[in-house]
Amino acid sequence: MADVKLNKTYQSKPEEVLAAIEKVALSLGGKVLSHDKVAQLLIIQMDKKMEGKVLGDRSKLEINYSTPTDESTQVEVLAYPLNAVGQKLMFGARPGVVQTVLKTIFERVNAILQV
Repeated sequence: MADVKLNKTYQSKPEEVLAAIEKVALSLGGKVLSHDKVAQLLIIQMDKKMEGKVLGDRSKLEINYSTPTDESTQVEVLAYPLNAVGQKLMFGARPGVVQTVLKTIFERVNAILQV
């Protein structure tokens, strides 16, 4: 299975963290599929091309977030590859694609939030 999990804690309010994640994802060619503020779940789909490079698979990021304190946000990401019709890819995923997507997104988010 090509599922990748990532946990991060930011010393920023959730609005700032989620705005940064959405901004970065959109700038890299992704799209926000949904954002349920009550369930604290943000779902993003990334294209199979990013920064002019063909990665080979689309990726979906399910981002759960919580606020341990008023000034911090905990982010739990479950990311996995998708097939051409947007379903979870159960086999045949190209190695390293999801990790590359997460690394690129969160490096930029960290830069925005100055982590």
